Amino acid sequence: MSFAAGVIAARALGVEGRATFAVMISVPSVLSIVTVLGVDNANARFAGTSHTAFRQIVRWSLVFSLISGSALAGLWLLLGHLWPAVLLGVPYRLALLVAALCPVSLLTTLLGMAELGRGRVATYNLLSVVPTAGYLVGVCGLFAAGSLTPTSCFLSVLAGQLAGAVMLLIASTTRVHPDGEPVPARTFGSFAIRSYLPNLIHYGMLRLDVPVIQTLAGATAVAVYAVALPLAEGLFLLSTTVALVMFPAVTSGAVDGRAAARIARTVLAAAAATAVVAAAAAPLLIPLVYGQPYSGAVPVIWAMLPGLVLFSAARSVQPYLAAAGLLRPVITATVIGAMVNIALLVTLVPHHAAVGAGAADSAGYLVFAVLLAHGVRRAVRAHRCRPAQRADGRAAGAPPRPPVVWLPVKTVGDRWRDAYAWRVKPLLPRRALMVPVGILTAAGAGCLATAFSPAVSAAGAAGAATLLVLVLALIPEVGLCVLGAAIPLSQSDLGNSLITPSVLVALMLVCLLGRVIAGRGIARPKPLGVLIAGGTVGYLVATSVLIGDTDLLVADKWQYLLLMCAPLVLLPLVAEPGRALDRALVVFCCGSVLVALTDVVRIGSVFAAKSALAPADTAVAAITQEGAANHNAAGALFVMAAAVLLRRYPTVRGRLLRLATGAGVVVLALGVAYSLSRAAYLAGIAVIVLYAARRSLRGVLTLGVGAACLLPLLPAAIAARFDSITGGAPDVNSAVRLDLWSSALRMFEAHPAFGVGYLNFAYQLPAYYQPTGDYEVMLLQFPLLHFAHNTYLTVLSQTGLVGALGIGSLVVFGVRRAWCAARSGDPAGEAALLAMVGAGVCSLFGEVLLVPPLLAGLMLIILAAKSAPADRPVPVAR
Repeated sequence: MSFAAGVIAARALGVEGRATFAVMISVPSVLSIVTVLGVDNANARFAGTSHTAFRQIVRWSLVFSLISGSALAGLWLLLGHLWPAVLLGVPYRLALLVAALCPVSLLTTLLGMAELGRGRVATYNLLSVVPTAGYLVGVCGLFAAGSLTPTSCFLSVLAGQLAGAVMLLIASTTRVHPDGEPVPARTFGSFAIRSYLPNLIHYGMLRLDVPVIQTLAGATAVAVYAVALPLAEGLFLLSTTVALVMFPAVTSGAVDGRAAARIARTVLAAAAATAVVAAAAAPLLIPLVYGQPYSGAVPVIWAMLPGLVLFSAARSVQPYLAAAGLLRPVITATVIGAMVNIALLVTLVPHHAAVGAGAADSAGYLVFAVLLAHGVRRAVRAHRCRPAQRADGRAAGAPPRPPVVWLPVKTVGDRWRDAYAWRVKPLLPRRALMVPVGILTAAGAGCLATAFSPAVSAAGAAGAATLLVLVLALIPEVGLCVLGAAIPLSQSDLGNSLITPSVLVALMLVCLLGRVIAGRGIARPKPLGVLIAGGTVGYLVATSVLIGDTDLLVADKWQYLLLMCAPLVLLPLVAEPGRALDRALVVFCCGSVLVALTDVVRIGSVFAAKSALAPADTAVAAITQEGAANHNAAGALFVMAAAVLLRRYPTVRGRLLRLATGAGVVVLALGVAYSLSRAAYLAGIAVIVLYAARRSLRGVLTLGVGAACLLPLLPAAIAARFDSITGGAPDVNSAVRLDLWSSALRMFEAHPAFGVGYLNFAYQLPAYYQPTGDYEVMLLQFPLLHFAHNTYLTVLSQTGLVGALGIGSLVVFGVRRAWCAARSGDPAGEAALLAMVGAGVCSLFGEVLLVPPLLAGLMLIILAAKSAPADRPVPVAR
């Protein structure tokens, strides 16, 4: 009946009207899913215990639906009145009707689940027909009268929901179980909260898409997606119905682990068969039933089906997992699947509209199914180890415990592997080989997808992202290594547009999720460091918003703030001293060496092509080459990587590895020279001086002789660039930089406590800028000058003394950590000190630490340092 009413509405309302009606229907659904707070599952769990408990649940449902449903709907109306975009294009008078449906829809859901909980499945199915029948009758009557509009259609839905709620209230007066004990409110609420998150995300993945598509792609895409949604919900309904029927059977003990596994396999087979039929019939039925304007729903259906098929099997086994106490894998898989879904929605919908939403849904459900299977397997294996451990420590007189039936994890693949172990073992790849294979597969899928239709492109992008997330999440050590490789790649000409700060933040989140999946939990940084970092980040956000006259809702400002603060917040939770972080730093250094090699070759070719110019002009031509990465950031990267390799060199064992480490240091030194960054030159000298100062006189002489031998071999453009530091007339860039420094000092003098507000420098600059050099001020683009080309002056001018205190505390905290580690003999401690000195010198002439990849790299180097125990002797540096 709902399908028939949807067809009539789609044909009569047209694309625009169907889109408006879809948004009006989706808002109460989304609000009901958010406000239910797991009470629906708790109703199903406790309604069958006694008639007293059932009457108590009915009273609670009435009060809860009235308060919770009305409160969130009222908040939506209030926000829509202040910011009309929140209403998603629905007129305010129609939004009042939408808000009125929220408590009614919530009450219908709660009472229906209570009927299921006391075993009245037939009554629930019969009463569920009432809202649908009311909707169909109303649509048919309005269509016959010629007055079918989005508003009248919605009134039909509202009338049907009211009738359904009344019928459920009447049905609740029937006694099924005898009187008994009421349900304790604490027990009821605890179960509701634990079951809330999985159901919220499962239903929200489909319902949330309509508002997102309306915001990012427009009404036409919403209409197309709304046509494909009923089929997806049909497959979703299969697993949901099975789960609803299984839940009371599992709690009563009628369904055990083996039966749940058989049910899941049956649901998977039925869903796969249904999906094949739907995929084949969609190109014929959609244009025929809905009309040619809705033919774009066919690729949306194709994109949704793969994930929904796997999700059906995973969803059907969830009631048994809840009864067996395995909720943690469900919650973990649900959260990660939802994050993948939301990220892909935001990425794919602007480019692929409804098809991108379908691919994002499929990817989210696929991630959920795979991670749920992985989590259950780990949990059951861990449970199998516990009885043996208890048996060893149990008292002699302890009575034996009754056996518990758990979900069997001996799959067909396990049995086949046991039977043919000698054949399979050579073919099983090691984890180290699985990583590049997975990444190459994901990249290949994405490249192939872009060569075909938009539907295939969206599905390929979603599949590639899903595969990459699964590989990195299931093997946590790989995530850090990929992050270590991505940081230097982001500063190369090739990866500058490929590895964006957003990608780096996504990698950090995946690493964090990988630790949770592996059961390691998040790393625990020191509370003082957490407080300092949290307070500093909060202060930066506050000064950016509350100080200055800029728009509070500028997307670029918020995006930059989040991306810049992400390494400070996320990396301490992901990276901790150990082998995994050491390997990640090795990958970081190797990637930096490769980037340095490519930069040396590229800039050397520019020197050869521009040999007719003066050396200084040749250097400027190489820096300003189109498509080139930021030379100051690249130079700082090479300095930090060289600091790590320079300190590791004495501890490396093996001639080949020692030779490779020394060659890496030389290549990075050449990279610093060819970066043409004067700040990197000074930083490199400071790092070498500090390193030599902690060594013997022989080491100092060796480094000095080596540097003296290399200087005559450098090209004239590099020598000219270095000469501009020690003497000679300053160029235009230097003159502008000096004037920017003076302007920052004037801002600090005018606003010493809180500064002019973070990221408000460009807005305030015209009022404080006083040119002193010989250049044309009109050529300066003040809106693009967000910083003072000096990190210290940037902090003082934009955040004042308060911000300088917070950021200075973070620096002191990092220096203390590195110094204690260095004194205890940890090579990572001295490497962190050297890297911090190099970054600090570079910060005198730019904002390299305000570049998220460089900040992430420095954070990894600092976090690798670990102090030794107090009783350990302190070795003498040689």
